[in-house]
Amino acid sequence: MPNKKNSILIIEDSLAISMLIHEFLKKLDYHDVHTCNTGKAGIQSFSDLVNKGIVPVVFLDYHLPDMTANEIMSNILSIRPDTRIIIETADAKNEEQIKAALRDGAYQYVEKPIRYENLKNVIKTLEEEEPDIEKQTFDHGQKIESFLKMSTRISVMRLSEYSDTKVEVVKEYVKKLESEGRIQRIEDIKEITCNQCNSMRIAMNFYCPSCKSSNFKQGKLIEHFKCGNVSIDESYTNNTCPKCRKEIKILGVDYKAIDNYYICNDCGDKFPEPAHDYICVKCNNRFALDKAKWITSEGLKLVR
Repeated sequence: MPNKKNSILIIEDSLAISMLIHEFLKKLDYHDVHTCNTGKAGIQSFSDLVNKGIVPVVFLDYHLPDMTANEIMSNILSIRPDTRIIIETADAKNEEQIKAALRDGAYQYVEKPIRYENLKNVIKTLEEEEPDIEKQTFDHGQKIESFLKMSTRISVMRLSEYSDTKVEVVKEYVKKLESEGRIQRIEDIKEITCNQCNSMRIAMNFYCPSCKSSNFKQGKLIEHFKCGNVSIDESYTNNTCPKCRKEIKILGVDYKAIDNYYICNDCGDKFPEPAHDYICVKCNNRFALDKAKWITSEGLKLVR
């Protein structure tokens, strides 16, 4: 089965050069081409494409007004380390600069002014090294199935990340399993991702609303009606109020019990529910729910 043409993302501040590359790529049958004129916009566009399951080949101008090529590459590669980045440079004679870019993660470079033949050669090299999707599908099949077996429902994007398998490979294998009647598509699943690295490996972090400490315990509170004392049940030794030293006898008359409360061991605060935020297991970024990024992808479940 022939490989599908990659999507392309051009990050270039010159409109003329962007249009020229776009036209050359059309001649080479590349039609899914996205363009940005700043590094910041390019990183955002790349992140948005990855969230949709698309990992484009990136053409990156070495000199942009807002960010260095190294900064842009670092951001892109932190999102997808396997991204092919092709540097456009007018400094091709500066061998050290090119070597540095390649060491930092660039896949190839193309000289400016950009000529059709040069671009064609770079693209040819890229296509020759394109991984065999069918082989990847076979190699990753067992890993994909193991995660399906462990889950009552799972999204395509989570399956891709957890199995360390490209989205297109997962989708190809999913088609195979579906044709065999082994999996069933369900409604799309919307999930939280890290707002820094886009990982779906997110853990919830609970803490005291007052002092932010995670050193709290769950317990029961006793409120003594006579003196108004509210404290944990362990403090009422021998049914005696720790504040007024009076005995509590009848539930609902002398006192009431408040179940499932939380008590902070550091500041002593009492609260009905702990506050929470999220931590990315991959990059250790901590963020609140309103700062989270969301991604929606197809839901799947194993036919048992």
